[in-house]
Amino acid sequence: MRALKPVDSYDPPRNATRPSKLLVWAIAAIGLALAANAHSYPERPIKIIVPTNAGGEVDTLVRIFQRAFQENDLLPVKTVVVNMPGAGGTLGTRKIKDSRADGYTIGVWTPGIVTSKAMGIAKYDHSAFEIIGRTGYSDLGFGVNSDSKFNSIQELIEQSKANPKSLQVATNIGLPVHLIPLMFAESAGTDFKFIQIGGGSKRLSSILGGHTDMAMFSLLAFIQYKDAGIKPLVVLSEQRTSLFPDVPTAKEIGVDLVMQDTRIWLAPKGTPPERIELIATALRTAMELPEVKKEFKTLGIHTTFGDAAELQPFLDNMLERVTPLVAKARGR
Repeated sequence: MRALKPVDSYDPPRNATRPSKLLVWAIAAIGLALAANAHSYPERPIKIIVPTNAGGEVDTLVRIFQRAFQENDLLPVKTVVVNMPGAGGTLGTRKIKDSRADGYTIGVWTPGIVTSKAMGIAKYDHSAFEIIGRTGYSDLGFGVNSDSKFNSIQELIEQSKANPKSLQVATNIGLPVHLIPLMFAESAGTDFKFIQIGGGSKRLSSILGGHTDMAMFSLLAFIQYKDAGIKPLVVLSEQRTSLFPDVPTAKEIGVDLVMQDTRIWLAPKGTPPERIELIATALRTAMELPEVKKEFKTLGIHTTFGDAAELQPFLDNMLERVTPLVAKARGR
């Protein structure tokens, strides 16, 4: 009879306790792929959607950053600006919202992302996006044709009070250029007639052509359009601006209204936070460059970066403030 092998000396088959080489290689390959994916972004051009025409205020600011990214190697890939105007900016913002959340499609817009929802023009607001950050802000003002009969904001208000709705304001319904003048009129105790015109260049043409009397622009736009024949009558800043030192603030004439025009960088909801931070870091770095600071100063843009933590409550508050104005705004 053959003797039995003691249990404690039992030597199991080699392939019973060791994973196959194929399995090891597969696990290693997956790990390397995940690691490479985590560190390879970005590896192709990043698309920046601008919901206005080329040459507009938002587009001008985006091009400044595009040059800064490329000339200073702030991003390892090129950026491509895609202009998608229309529907009060909602064509562009919808494209941003519906794009893949992979960091390769981002965009820039204004607080209109809030007012469009309040007006029912869009079914979404800022909460439908990842906020990358705010790149500075511009002061706002109301302007008229340089040949206008109005030489001061007081004259304009007096005529409007004497003849309610006689003063026609070129606007873009549902956006801040609509709701802020409405807030101004209410604070001033008067009533404007709002005329749907469209974006900044269209509002400018309407003013210059004499089709409307007044429109709201950022100081950046007043600088850009100065030679075209438009002049500001009032600014909505805390203090007078050095760019237009003779133009009073709304507060000076008894209208307690301070508003700013800001540019908010957005990404589709669900974009990985590390990719958001990479772009935010590039924006912050660009804003510290001497050439960018110089361009911002020339255009009247305050050089301050705001992150998502700062912007979220600001936009939440704006939505709460403008919602009560919607019913009144729709009827004007």
